[in-house]
Amino acid sequence: MDINIVELDDINNLPSDDDFGKINRRFLYKFAILVSCVIFLIFIFEVFNLSVLQNQKFKTLAYQNLVVTRPIVANRGVIFSRGMKQLSFNVPSFELYLNIHNLSKSKVRNDISILSKILHITPIKITNIIQNGIKSGDVEIPISSNISKLNDILITSNTHLKGVNIKQTSYVKFIYNNLLSHIIGYTGPITEQDILSHKNVSPYDIVGRYGVEESYNKYLSGKDGLRVNEVNTFGKVISSYGEKPPIPGDNIQLNISATIQKEMQTLLYQSIKTNPNHVTGAVGVVENVHTGGILAMVSLPTFNNNLFEKTGISSSQYSALINNPEDPLLNRAIQEQQPVGSIMKTILLSGALQDNVITPNTYFTVPGVFVYDGVAFQNYAKINWGIANVVKCLQFSINVFAFKTSLRLGIQRFVKFEKLFGMGQKTGINLPGEASGYISDPHTKMLLTNQSWVPGDLLNAAIGQGYTEVTPIQVVNWISAIANGGTLYKPRIVKNIYNQNGKIINNIKPQIIRKNFVSSSVLAVIRQGMYQAVQNGIDIAAKSVIAQNAGKSGTAQFGVENVNASDRYSHSHSWMSSFAPYNNPQIAVVVFEQNGGLRFNVAEVVKNFMNWYFGVYLKSKN
Repeated sequence: MDINIVELDDINNLPSDDDFGKINRRFLYKFAILVSCVIFLIFIFEVFNLSVLQNQKFKTLAYQNLVVTRPIVANRGVIFSRGMKQLSFNVPSFELYLNIHNLSKSKVRNDISILSKILHITPIKITNIIQNGIKSGDVEIPISSNISKLNDILITSNTHLKGVNIKQTSYVKFIYNNLLSHIIGYTGPITEQDILSHKNVSPYDIVGRYGVEESYNKYLSGKDGLRVNEVNTFGKVISSYGEKPPIPGDNIQLNISATIQKEMQTLLYQSIKTNPNHVTGAVGVVENVHTGGILAMVSLPTFNNNLFEKTGISSSQYSALINNPEDPLLNRAIQEQQPVGSIMKTILLSGALQDNVITPNTYFTVPGVFVYDGVAFQNYAKINWGIANVVKCLQFSINVFAFKTSLRLGIQRFVKFEKLFGMGQKTGINLPGEASGYISDPHTKMLLTNQSWVPGDLLNAAIGQGYTEVTPIQVVNWISAIANGGTLYKPRIVKNIYNQNGKIINNIKPQIIRKNFVSSSVLAVIRQGMYQAVQNGIDIAAKSVIAQNAGKSGTAQFGVENVNASDRYSHSHSWMSSFAPYNNPQIAVVVFEQNGGLRFNVAEVVKNFMNWYFGVYLKSKN
């Protein structure tokens, strides 16, 4: 058998362990070179891809990073009076912002130093503003919102300023400081909540915060434009790529006459000055009885609505307003809720006649004091009027006639007519914050006092006392309905809305709430009684020598009654309602003085106003 013998030389030629190590190192070296080549090729490809294949894409992205869009805030629409007198204006304004992004501390200090000299603001104040802005997370910190055109030129032309940006905007200015503040209202900067709840708004917008400015904000706001600029890393504009112009807001025409408003306000100021009582508030409202248009609506004390514009009201000014015990921010014409006194007799007697519980020829014996359910109720000054019918009751405001009538009518039917005349509900006037008042009935008493209704409560309600509370706008509205023969209108502050081309886009037409709820024959009797009250009755102090006016006053006691007979009614609110002319009513007027005492001062206001309106104002319009 052949056996393969391994030669010694063959064994000696076998690779040693060192040879195997050398082989592994050469393999790894070649492998590393191969991997490096692959990575290098990939890198070359990516460079080629980024620089050649995707060059345009990244060039565009880089370009977009330098392009910013900013809104051009639209001017608000302006407000006009009934006679088209412009009441509000847009005033150009320049706001300065500092963008400290990418700015070194030395450059920020340099900007502060330059701005301090131009704006005459101390460096410390600017520094504090910047620090507060940083805490708030602002990208662009607002330094000043009151930059003049000259300062704008000085700042934008200064090449040493690195982070400054000036934006042109505007603020609203009202022609009167305090004549129409409760009606027009004011504006304020947009809030985060506004941005979340409204579309198409920018952080630079202003919105209405009160009055017509608030109610008609969607018309007045307009639509912002857009400006496209190229900026550097410091926010400086390098070049502009055009803009989309803003669309100004629509313009508002009020039913309010500034002339009538001014006259009523003047008369109220004079009355308050001469009233021996400390009058804490006053209202004068004038309404067109055939349309519901409000010609004047004065609420005192008033406030300066321009304080809220431009740089905004200061904390000390706002604190003074809200802490004033007489509450000048309260629009008493639509928000003050008070007992109305004997003007309520116009509703009570209308309802009683309409439901046939009395007739124009019903007579009651009316002694000075009427005892019911063991409680004594009285006429004014306890006067014994003998006998009286509806007309005489209104002529001399005879409480006992009203008491006896209310017992026939009952609380349920009385409440029905109060509601028909608009009590206990908002009139719907197009202003924010209107109150609804209260109707004196078992439900209201329980709600307010947690006490049950008693028989005497009906008698107090009959003369506008007890738990009755009304607003002046409700009173003038129901007096207008009596004057026009039975149509209750929705009171209107705004007459028309115009676009910027002067075209009416919304004519706020008269809106009837209800009509014919009381017959014209019934209201004719009520008007006759009101006429007698002014011409030769208890309200003769309101008699105009020019206008044949009718009316009804109210003295509403509140708090603890004064027991001193000579001063019994000083702790009272005073009301006077009137319409004119008697045979062809055109306007209704209501004047209210809070803590005004007896009716004489408010009656004087009505008399003087009627004389002026029919003797001066209407003649000047012809």
